[in-house]
Amino acid sequence: MNVEIRPTGSEPAVFDDIDKIFAVAMLICGFLYWNLIPIASLGMGVSIFALIFCLVIAIYLNKSGMHQTRESIIYLSIIAIVSTNFALFDNTITKNLNFIFLSILVIYWICLSTSRRLDSKLSVYIIGDLINQSLIIPFSNMSCFFGALKLNFSKNKHGKSFLNALIGILVFIPVMALVVSLLIDADAAFESLVANMHFSFSSDMIDYLMQIILGIPVAAYLYGLVYGDRYARHIHHITLESVKKNAAAIQFAPKLAVYSGLTGLNAIYAVFFLAQTSYHFSAFVRHIPETMTYAEYARRGFFELCAIAGINLCVILAVYVITNRKTENNGDAPKILRIETSVLCLFTLMLITTALSKMAMYINYYGLTQLRLYTTWFMILTFVIFVIVAVRQFRRFNSSKVIVLSVIMGFIILSYGNVDGVIAKYNIDRFRQGTLQSVDIPALAQLSDAAIPYLYELYGVTKDEALKNQLKEAITGDYSWGVVALPYEPTFRDFNLQRYKADQIRAIVYSEK
Repeated sequence: MNVEIRPTGSEPAVFDDIDKIFAVAMLICGFLYWNLIPIASLGMGVSIFALIFCLVIAIYLNKSGMHQTRESIIYLSIIAIVSTNFALFDNTITKNLNFIFLSILVIYWICLSTSRRLDSKLSVYIIGDLINQSLIIPFSNMSCFFGALKLNFSKNKHGKSFLNALIGILVFIPVMALVVSLLIDADAAFESLVANMHFSFSSDMIDYLMQIILGIPVAAYLYGLVYGDRYARHIHHITLESVKKNAAAIQFAPKLAVYSGLTGLNAIYAVFFLAQTSYHFSAFVRHIPETMTYAEYARRGFFELCAIAGINLCVILAVYVITNRKTENNGDAPKILRIETSVLCLFTLMLITTALSKMAMYINYYGLTQLRLYTTWFMILTFVIFVIVAVRQFRRFNSSKVIVLSVIMGFIILSYGNVDGVIAKYNIDRFRQGTLQSVDIPALAQLSDAAIPYLYELYGVTKDEALKNQLKEAITGDYSWGVVALPYEPTFRDFNLQRYKADQIRAIVYSEK
């Protein structure tokens, strides 16, 4: 049975039995979002929640007549790969980046599953899709969650009474708990009375209560997104036509002005390379100025060149957005603009290559760290993007799709690359081979549990007692410089395979004490 609700001045909201059941399912998912995903640790709980949530969405859409397409199944497979990572690897930085990446993937998968993408193919309009799907549609349809939920309890008088009582409990229990706590502190007699009545709130009970309360807006957001996509409700604030119209409206910059600016910028880079070749390319031959150390040379040059690469990417994006090309066929970029862009890409690729050679030299002399590895990964990804942009100037293809897929592949490689394990293994192997003067145990101890097996391997073979004691402290956690512990007792939500293996190693080392 369909029920229609039409708020004043709003599009009608129609609910069938599937929508009402889905509202209850999202209420549960809202609770599970906070229950399975601890803020302090992203572990197997994320994998479990992603599985439950995607399964619920797939069933709801299937019952609504919206079946998975080949493309949506591909993205669902990527979601499975990304979410499984949380149960396998233990790296805080990578997991935080992965969680954001996973959230974006899920939103885009819902967009594909409901065929609400602005363009029929993956293109630059994905930016509009993400704005529409992550902000406009869910927030515009959040009230539908409460409407559908209300219908579940409004079939009879008892249902309405239960709903009103539930709302009262959720609103006033936190207030009552606060009042009771303050009264206990204010009066010893009342404290004794409460103690005799055994009236207390356990920490678990309070946690569950907060997870239910915080889960309500999460449930409303998720319901609003999926429901809005199913019924095409409030999805027309951003359309393909409106994006094209707005894009054409901001193409105001005269071509000559843009060409002059790009020519001047390219001329600066040309002079720069001609004047500074012996200095800035010395990293290729492992030769540096006599007045500089390897650290000063590599660090200074690297981050400067990274900044320039970022600026150039913004410049290319800006000139393509604002250049007036209304007289061109199909709105394509003018030939001169494509030539100027390709030259700028070439200079940027040379700068990135120089920056990477500097970092390679720095790593060769001082070993790996998280910052060095992450920035190297970022620069390689930036290099790939500039290559795609440069090729696009001479050959027509869907460059936006290639860039998006390259970024997705880059994130998957990063997340499954075992960053902390690679850092520990590289530095320890170099130290054992004698090509690295020392190994910084306090720095390796700051890494995640992914580094523990490599620390334990060195612990088992070293004859240096001082180093052995440092390694033991780093493995067991008995050190002053160590990683901050979780503020609660770990559960299955925090589990990952690398932490499990590290705990086994710690148990072995503890038994030797």
